[in-house]
Amino acid sequence: MTPTSRQAPPDQEQLGRLFMVRHGESTCNSVHRIAGQRDAPLTLLGRIQAEQVARRHRGQHFDRVFVSPLTRAFETAGIIFDEPGESAPEVRVDARLMERDFGSYTLESKSILQRRHGIAEYERAMNADSPTQHGGETFGQFRERVRLFYEQELLPALRRGETVCVVSHKYVVELICRFILDRPAEESYDLRLPNSQMLQGDRIGSYVQNENETMNMVYDWIVVNHPVVLCAGLLAGLVGNLSGLRFSTSPYLLLLLLVAASVITMCRIELENARAFVTDRGILRSVALRYLLLPIAFAGAVHWWGANSTSTAVYVAIFLATPSSVVAMTVSRCLGGMIMPTFAQVLLSSLAATVSFSAVLALTLHEGVGPAIAISAATSTGVVSAAYLLVRQLRQRSPIRTAKYGERNGYVAVLLLAAFIVLVSLKLDLSGFTSHAPAAAGIAVGLRLVAALFKRRGHVQSLDDYTAMTYPNIFVVVIIAALTGNTGLEQVAIWTLLPMFLLAFFDSWYARFLVVAPDDARWPAVLGLPGQRPAREQPAGEDLSPARP
Repeated sequence: MTPTSRQAPPDQEQLGRLFMVRHGESTCNSVHRIAGQRDAPLTLLGRIQAEQVARRHRGQHFDRVFVSPLTRAFETAGIIFDEPGESAPEVRVDARLMERDFGSYTLESKSILQRRHGIAEYERAMNADSPTQHGGETFGQFRERVRLFYEQELLPALRRGETVCVVSHKYVVELICRFILDRPAEESYDLRLPNSQMLQGDRIGSYVQNENETMNMVYDWIVVNHPVVLCAGLLAGLVGNLSGLRFSTSPYLLLLLLVAASVITMCRIELENARAFVTDRGILRSVALRYLLLPIAFAGAVHWWGANSTSTAVYVAIFLATPSSVVAMTVSRCLGGMIMPTFAQVLLSSLAATVSFSAVLALTLHEGVGPAIAISAATSTGVVSAAYLLVRQLRQRSPIRTAKYGERNGYVAVLLLAAFIVLVSLKLDLSGFTSHAPAAAGIAVGLRLVAALFKRRGHVQSLDDYTAMTYPNIFVVVIIAALTGNTGLEQVAIWTLLPMFLLAFFDSWYARFLVVAPDDARWPAVLGLPGQRPAREQPAGEDLSPARP
């Protein structure tokens, strides 16, 4: 048969005996970077996802399993089909099932590529060919090798009456789906296939129909262009305020919006490896300098100077002691950060606040300090810890669905932040612009200068350092202001939200100088990538199924 010949797609009965699985979550998936043919291993969640697939399909008979030689797929198949004796299916490793070699896109961040080239061009590069992508395989080469597997191995097995499972990669499985549906090559677009979801052949049509190319690109646009979305929320709130819609929103609702946004973001990060980041010496050192030493030293200077509790210097001291906000995790994801280091800084800075707030408030304020310290520390630490424990349980109990939800709903987290900004803007007392806005703008700019100073230079986590130190937990400051009766501090805190989110445009620009290049020699160690792929390709006809008695 020639490579260009076409075979009729399988019928419904044959499709009912076909199952396809994308590998479990890999280390590259966890940091939203493109693995391609780099041999990224499974994360702990990736193995949990594969175990869930194995439980769901226990008792299901398979005659043959075709698997990619890349470790993330090979390990996934090993977990799913770990059946001894006669029940074990024949396992065949086929190099044609490897993911596409994406050339210069390999190990790049999806968000960074979308921001650099535009979402439409990014989609074209991943699902066809683009001048923005250099090296690697052309789409034609990739399509041809997958078609050869489809016609020479998969179709004959189905026509022999075998029940078959293909364990491979996102773009390979999606390409096979299009072969089965006999779709033209130019119709290729991202089907958002989640990790470890087993897709049965007779359900491919309905799955593809449920994916909307235009809406998926809109969702990505919201994430990539989050500064525009956040500022649109700010503008809408200010217009409503000027139109007489000014009202005060319950602080509990505002807190709920922030927590919901952080939960969505945390659904897609490797929380199972949180200890490695929370105990990282570099992060611990950054947090100690930024959230303990700096604010206490500054507050001591303010106290020595004799500033009163409503002075700008006192407000600055309190903001320096304020822990990082859960908002930072969503921003890190949008900017192309690793996210987990940001989470670690959010958690550790909240713990550090129990000490720094005690010192700073005692040195700068004089009334209601005790309750303010207790409640603010409990709020900042409790919210982050509760969100972490919730998502950790969800990822344990429903690993495939939880990761899928986090991956698909990044745009919802951005919209929740936009809603937060609208409600806060409606609460603003615009008559206080001249008295509070300059201090608020100075604080927002100053925090970015501090972040640029205290971030680790040239580190793979530099962007996460900067992001975590840039977005303070304003909610905690508002609580302190209310408990100490400091209305000036409350207004400055609320006004600070405006320049903080306006400066998201600057953060998006500055992020390009903080991101480590995909060809940096440190990525293999960070992502657990071996120097060479294991030699799992095999001669035709050789099978890797367990020995049978």
